[in-house]
Amino acid sequence: QTQSHLNESLNLVEDYIGLLYSEIVSKDKYGYKLAIEILEKLPNTKAVLYQLLRYFGFTEWDDIHDLLKAQSGKMVFSATHRLIKDREFLLLTELPSEKNNKVYKIEEGEEIVMLPIGTFAFEEVVEILDTGTHCVYVSKDTLKYPLTLRKWKEGDLFHPFGMKGKKKISDFFKDKKLSLPEKENCWLLCSEDKIVWIVNHRADARFAIKKPSDKILKITYSV
Repeated sequence: QTQSHLNESLNLVEDYIGLLYSEIVSKDKYGYKLAIEILEKLPNTKAVLYQLLRYFGFTEWDDIHDLLKAQSGKMVFSATHRLIKDREFLLLTELPSEKNNKVYKIEEGEEIVMLPIGTFAFEEVVEILDTGTHCVYVSKDTLKYPLTLRKWKEGDLFHPFGMKGKKKISDFFKDKKLSLPEKENCWLLCSEDKIVWIVNHRADARFAIKKPSDKILKITYSV
């Protein structure tokens, strides 16, 4: 009879977590987001965090609970995952993989380049039609090949299109309020040591179309 009551209690916990799940947890391409505001309103927050995160290898449950009041950027790690305080959310992601730090080279004349991070298309066009963060238009003659594609690093500078002067990429990310996983998964298309495009974010003004005689190269990125 005691075992039956314990099983019923366990079922009650599972039902409770099931009801809360959609209110607290959302999925994005980097992992899971847990809403801090809702977690803080619960009477048994630490127990709910345990039920939600128990399969991700965490052991420091007091530290995880303390993340709710911590400064943005603070993290707790397991062997395979990390939990990051990011403003109104706790972000759950896998630990970054070293393989994502590769540098890819793109040779002149390549039109379609399939890479593990996505596909780049290069097309010479006569006018600028399609606009958006997924593509960029550059003056073809300003490029020096091979182009390189790499992750950003501290100290990187670029000249944001539409602005005067240069800016640290870290400051650009801060202005856009990007999360740590978003920053870690940001790639730079470069010509020699100059940044051509923060992929899916902003072009560099040094490669912009400036004269009617400029050859226009459209570069498109898709996942």
